[in-house]
Amino acid sequence: MAVLSVCVETLNSVFGVPLIHLRKSGQMRQGIPLALRHMVEFLEKHGVTICGLFRVSGRVKSCQDLKKSFNNGEYPEFDIEDIHPVASLLKLFLRELPGGLIPEPQRHQLLKGFLESKGDEQHQAMRAILNTLPEEHFNLLSYLMFFLSRVAGESQQNLMTTTNLSIVFGPTIFYVPLSPTMVEEQELYNALTKHLLENLTHLLPNIYPPVSSSNTAEDEYCSYEDVVQQVPLTGSRSKLPKIGRLGLLKKRLRSFWRLFCSCTYSNGTESEETSEEMKGQL
Repeated sequence: MAVLSVCVETLNSVFGVPLIHLRKSGQMRQGIPLALRHMVEFLEKHGVTICGLFRVSGRVKSCQDLKKSFNNGEYPEFDIEDIHPVASLLKLFLRELPGGLIPEPQRHQLLKGFLESKGDEQHQAMRAILNTLPEEHFNLLSYLMFFLSRVAGESQQNLMTTTNLSIVFGPTIFYVPLSPTMVEEQELYNALTKHLLENLTHLLPNIYPPVSSSNTAEDEYCSYEDVVQQVPLTGSRSKLPKIGRLGLLKKRLRSFWRLFCSCTYSNGTESEETSEEMKGQL
């Protein structure tokens, strides 16, 4: 009877559950856990400029209540006046992933590739290792790291530089077991986390969508200058390597076209014939 009770609880849980279980139980969307997406979208809208985001701990009672709500199948409404419990809850979700976000084999291989090579050779070696991650882990890592790059982009206000974020998330992403050399090892993994954050366009696809304060179609486009070019989930691993100058130019042109269309439809100043002519040129 006790075993049956544990199984029933596991079916409803969100925290401390393998990612593949969340996928099979329908608790993922576009490869990302719904609970984590709920937290990230809230933080994107209300928290990226908050000083000490992720470094200041949220109230324990608030975190426990939110966690309980998620494990009960609910999606709680967060308090925009109290951001830190949500940030703490996101870290807790990652810490409680069975086996960690980066499983042990890839964890050791990534550190080795990071320490033993440089430049393009280093990027190539690390990409190859990252591509061996289980799909759910690969998607979540990409989503998380590009969100954190947005947080770092607001470091003048939130004081969370890539260095500070790596200190906070290094132990969360790369779990280092207790040992006499634990402190030294963790420092290396923190440096690896910082390297990932500062070299995302070389290492991971951007599957992190821009979050808009409104739901209008005009607000959903993302220009080339907004962090990096978006890459869809399907086939994202194979599309990551070099795009070349021609590919970069095409991406800039597509971004310009989306921006142009947005302005055109909102102002109503251009004819459909002109729009179609420009589209054909791209």
